[in-house]
Amino acid sequence: MSEKEAKARIKINKLLGESGWRFFDTEAGKANILSELGDC
Repeated sequence: MSEKEAKARIKINKLLGESGWRFFDTEAGKANILSELGDC
């Protein structure tokens, strides 16, 4: 992943979190999205 793409992903993840998306199970509730593993 390029540095530019990584920085964009950080911004996108922050915006998704602010709008109620949960990436991991928390006290607020279960994760409501699934992560996909890319080719590493």
